[in-house]
Amino acid sequence: MNRGERGLGVERAKELRKRVRGGGVLRQFRELRFFALVALMVVFSVGIATGDDPVALAEKVLSAARAGMPFPVFAGDAPSLDLEGAYAVQKIYADRRLEGKNPDAFKAGLTTEATQRRFGASGPVAGVLFPEGRKDFLPEEPEPEISLGDFGKLMLETEVAFILGEPVTEPLKDEAEFRKKVVFLAPAIELPDLAFADMKAMKVTDIIASSVSAKAYLLGKPVPSDAADPNSVEVVLAKEGREVNRGRGSDALGDQWRAGLWLVNELLRLGWIFDAGDALLTGALGNMIPGEEGRYSADFGPLGSLSFRIVP
Repeated sequence: MNRGERGLGVERAKELRKRVRGGGVLRQFRELRFFALVALMVVFSVGIATGDDPVALAEKVLSAARAGMPFPVFAGDAPSLDLEGAYAVQKIYADRRLEGKNPDAFKAGLTTEATQRRFGASGPVAGVLFPEGRKDFLPEEPEPEISLGDFGKLMLETEVAFILGEPVTEPLKDEAEFRKKVVFLAPAIELPDLAFADMKAMKVTDIIASSVSAKAYLLGKPVPSDAADPNSVEVVLAKEGREVNRGRGSDALGDQWRAGLWLVNELLRLGWIFDAGDALLTGALGNMIPGEEGRYSADFGPLGSLSFRIVP
């Protein structure tokens, strides 16, 4: 079975994406986004010290990502960088890294009070997941392998993914409207790289600028969105048969649908739009744990299961 035969759920989502991308509306949105980005770069690049220039800061993040080096920490270069400035850096970094490609997955981070306290955040954060980081778990194929050597500090998060069934280009008013946009749910493992140049000086603004440490993610086979209540899903992650993490769907902002609605509207505010088939990862269930060599399996109950191996 090849990647083009993942199952009815994925095929339907892919076909939806194909139809949408052939239309002119989203293309016009992306053209407007491009010109807005150019304008943003010009505005911030003229008459601003290099240390406060989001274009220059985004270039540092991009250079680190491409070289496989720790993400920069801006305590010295831009000590006054605030949340909105960090999101401006993230947007420029993500657009440059995508090189004209469309992101097909997005993520929420710091969705529990414990992680917010750990990183000095007052609320959740949002970012883009990059297409080259996607891996799919297919029971009929060999387990995906994750190389430790590709990460500075590999972390593991068990998450629920929402798969959109139609484009979203305007803010959604409530959870009921968001539910209508979701066609599938899927088990997911996010694989962020929490390597920063100075872990002691790192702030939430540095996490945001790095697209919330986005590196890779693993998606399982999707199921219809009404097949399970994502809030009641319990997930157990085991390494070599021994439990290493346990979580519940409601761990993400207390409610999966609330988390998904927040993520969509926050990313729209930041200039992103969504296609049919896009995946939304809503935050860690249980704890974020270090990734180590070995075989991992995750049981998501009614959402199914997936497994993978971490190799040197």
